[in-house]
Amino acid sequence: MSLDFENVYAVILAAGASRRLGSPKQLLEWRGRTLLGNTIENARSLLNERVIVVLGSQAETIQEKVDLGGVIAVVNPNWQTGIASSIRAGINTLPTSADGLLMLLSDQPLVGYRAMQNLLTQWQIEPSRIAASQYHDTVGVPALFPSAFFGELRSLRGDRGAKSLLLQFEEKLLKISLPEAELDIDTKEDFDHLSGHYDAEE
Repeated sequence: MSLDFENVYAVILAAGASRRLGSPKQLLEWRGRTLLGNTIENARSLLNERVIVVLGSQAETIQEKVDLGGVIAVVNPNWQTGIASSIRAGINTLPTSADGLLMLLSDQPLVGYRAMQNLLTQWQIEPSRIAASQYHDTVGVPALFPSAFFGELRSLRGDRGAKSLLLQFEEKLLKISLPEAELDIDTKEDFDHLSGHYDAEE
């Protein structure tokens, strides 16, 4: 079975306070773009204007420094309660016609256009299942959830993120090898590793 991407939306979670880093990681610059700007550009290349960005901590600063043109920016006033509230904010912004949600983080800079496209392409084969990234003997985001799972995502609370659902519904997963997703930026050391190992690559 094959579906068009026209009813798939990306939701980029970018509401966190970056406490371990000490400054908004969404605004870290790599290869001439902020980490959030990089994620937005890759998502828009695939899904055009069907991109939702959920902001929270330092929302005004991020809005000033990141080009949010062509995306739907949502500020989650409850971001301090945990990532689940940002997931709900993203889902509640989706139109009722949405067939799927590609959940992305702003701190996985190696996840580019091709990785996102691979998830979508694999999901088209079995669109009733969840297409999840597989890396380092685990599963996680990016992940593509069909609309049948939107209710389950809305039911998450606190710091329970999408991974908890992926583990709960493991028998319904399409596991897509995506080693690029293993690197996320939480600390200065993570960013130094990114800059030191990947700046020379194109």
